Amino acid sequence: MLTKAALVGGAAAAAIAATIGVAAPANAYVDESFLICPSGSSGVATSVTSCAFADNVRHSYLTQPGQVVTAYSPVTGQHYTMQCAEGFRAYLNNGMTMRSARCVGGNNAVVVIW
Repeated sequence: MLTKAALVGGAAAAAIAATIGVAAPANAYVDESFLICPSGSSGVATSVTSCAFADNVRHSYLTQPGQVVTAYSPVTGQHYTMQCAEGFRAYLNNGMTMRSARCVGGNNAVVVIW
């Protein structure tokens, strides 16, 4: 089972991958397509979700206890509640597979973090 601690290690691997040729933004998929954010450690699966918010969801997930987190959207200026579930695999178009969590909430936001 993926834990929040395991996501930290996955982020390091993603950062390394980003430096050797992962173009951002790029398409990838879990069970749905998503756009990889420039940070290289999160992605958005809905058009109503910004990468800035996705990165904040990831930070909130790693620093707040539990699977339900609150994250700030710099686009709307509001805080949103997101329900996160672990156990997903994100398949990046560079061939890498990352253990990930999928977070949903806000106003139809879907965020994938690794």
